[in-house]
Amino acid sequence: MSNKRQHKRQLRNFLLDRKVQLRIALTMVLLTAMLTTALGFFWYAEMRKASSVIRINAISTLGKPAATQLDDELARQDRTRLLILVGFATLFALLICAYGIVMTHKIAGPLFKIKRYINDIEQNRLDELWPLRRTDQLQEFFTAFRDMHGALRARVEGDVAALEALASAIEGGEDLAPHVPRLRELIEDKNTSLRPAAREG
Repeated sequence: MSNKRQHKRQLRNFLLDRKVQLRIALTMVLLTAMLTTALGFFWYAEMRKASSVIRINAISTLGKPAATQLDDELARQDRTRLLILVGFATLFALLICAYGIVMTHKIAGPLFKIKRYINDIEQNRLDELWPLRRTDQLQEFFTAFRDMHGALRARVEGDVAALEALASAIEGGEDLAPHVPRLRELIEDKNTSLRPAAREG
């Protein structure tokens, strides 16, 4: 029971965005199946054509009894080839599906992690980020996101330091005038961040 539960958990870990991952994997399987079917049909048709030529030659040279026996053997070989073709196509489709899920997991994993960090930012949490795995995709995008997150965290730390200094000055009954330039700078920085950015083009 525990092995079955563990297997389901491992599969669920690979399907982080089930809708997108399965759609991509099934698209890959569909394209592969179409190509395999076309090539397989051509190959099987050629084999059937070769069997027909052999059958016609056998009738004219071996006589009807031997030709009938050969005909049965050729039909058996054709069925075997068809089963091999179907088996190969099915196995190939399963492998492509598994490969598609694994490959999309390398993209869905980073996106899942980034989405979680974005939710943390919305909840006013700026915990340090964990790096992606070496095999994950979107490394450059995650690096840019991590740099943005680090800049935001550093800005918040600076704001906290300025507010703590002001709070300490108020609590100590100090002159607040020296803190006014820093507060004005802080206010201007916040106002600047709220202004619409200039768009190129």
